[in-house]
Amino acid sequence: MSSVNIETRRVQRFGKSTLMVSLPAEWVRTVNLKPGDTVTIIIDDDNTLRIFPTFVKPEKRERRLIIRASKVVNAEVIYKIVTSAYTLGYDKIYIEVVDGFLEEDHLKTIRKLSKELIGTEIIEHMPSRIVIQVFIDPAKYSIHGIITRMGSIIRSMVNYLYIILSEDKLHYISEIQELGSELERLSKLATRQTFVAQIDRIYASTLNIRSYMLPRYRTITRSLDIIGESIINATEILSKLSPNDRRLLRSLADEIKEILDLYITSIDKAIGVILEPNIARAFNTELLARELRLHISRFIEKHQDTLKAGENYVALSEFFEYFRRSATDIEVMTDVSFDLTVEKHEGVIDLSIGEALKIV
Repeated sequence: MSSVNIETRRVQRFGKSTLMVSLPAEWVRTVNLKPGDTVTIIIDDDNTLRIFPTFVKPEKRERRLIIRASKVVNAEVIYKIVTSAYTLGYDKIYIEVVDGFLEEDHLKTIRKLSKELIGTEIIEHMPSRIVIQVFIDPAKYSIHGIITRMGSIIRSMVNYLYIILSEDKLHYISEIQELGSELERLSKLATRQTFVAQIDRIYASTLNIRSYMLPRYRTITRSLDIIGESIINATEILSKLSPNDRRLLRSLADEIKEILDLYITSIDKAIGVILEPNIARAFNTELLARELRLHISRFIEKHQDTLKAGENYVALSEFFEYFRRSATDIEVMTDVSFDLTVEKHEGVIDLSIGEALKIV
């Protein structure tokens, strides 16, 4: 365990307006700092300072995980461990077989992982050992960018779903599944980014997010992922319905489109508030999400008899239940986006001017 040296120094005045504090002599010798050298100062979220010589970059310690396995181990276990290690911020993952060679299912699983996990590459490949390296530039994959992309994917999924429902174009089911896979990849990347930023404040500053707000961003991306899962589940129900039951849903297409439009609008507005904080919009978005859930409930109640007339009432009901449940996840998103909006106002919220006056 590393020790922490704490010293107390008196702040002195130098000139009329400059305050000065001396640096610890032992630290100066250790880093070989000389008069005239420059130092870099980082101001953290809690207003603490970190100082290091400009010629010495703060090292990011590479996190490594070694998985030692038997050749008979279930490949699914390896899949789960590597995925978890990725989201927990490990940079290099070693997979070693101690009693033989990697089996065919192991190799297929590892190749699948390298495609599923954004920024991963197989850098060493031997019969009994594979090494996966994670190469991710935090500046390239900002949390706001990931959230925006996830919202765009969900919008596309809903559009395809409506085409399937209204025009019976079942071949679009595969498009929704592909989009769902991309959504899951982004969700895992977001989990990794927010976790690494929590343990590395420099990484957090690169993402331009205060470290203590990172769990809320993780909640948003997880909610988007769950919403995507609900759409996929609803789509799978559509694919299994009889032609008569699909025809029954088409008879309700106009009202369903109204629900889907409200569904997408709620998500878009929640994301918009995250990108451009505004108390009035954040509050109204919360109300909109609540209305979405109530609107779906009223629709289900209104058309109970119609759904019961179908060949598979349970499946028809479950189709709409997926949207009612995911509306709750949208409410979670709007709640969190409101929290983020409050925090970004940095201690002063003026409800006496502008759009805030429209809140009644």
